[in-house]
Amino acid sequence: MRTSSVVTLYLAGGAAALLAASGCGFGVSGGLGGDPDLPGAGAAEQIGATIGVVEDTEAGPVVSDSDGYTLYTHTRDTAEPSASICSDECAEQWPPALVRGGVTTDGVERSLVGRMKRADGGTQLTLSGWPLYRFSGDVDPGDVYGQGADGSWFAMTPSGTRADALPYGTEEGTGSPRDD
Repeated sequence: MRTSSVVTLYLAGGAAALLAASGCGFGVSGGLGGDPDLPGAGAAEQIGATIGVVEDTEAGPVVSDSDGYTLYTHTRDTAEPSASICSDECAEQWPPALVRGGVTTDGVERSLVGRMKRADGGTQLTLSGWPLYRFSGDVDPGDVYGQGADGSWFAMTPSGTRADALPYGTEEGTGSPRDD
């Protein structure tokens, strides 16, 4: 059974998609912080957000959105300064956690949460400087199907680090279950 904190993070995009982790182009955006009332990418951004924790997933406790869906980071992104390599097709598979307005936390240290301006104009949430994303292949709250995908996508823990556990019997860091 999965348990989750009450959270209210609204994310852009994220319809069901195949478990594919490739297609990430290199498009760096920059800068932490900034004005919470900056205009962003329009209707895709939601006003205000709270990030929380799903305690019991196959990858251990992970940071989550309002519906309990796991939030991830990419190993080619940077935390200092915060920058995202995920745009275009990549952002369709891995929708950035966009926000406009205040951010609150539930189970996550507030000092770890920040924001960065994306090249597309949106304002993306960060944790310990790392840009946050949702995986379109996660079907239910608490799913971690994106964990280890392409050897470069990892769920974030409440302490602001990447989760190490590879769920569902994965051995090769693909993020998808093995066919045994």
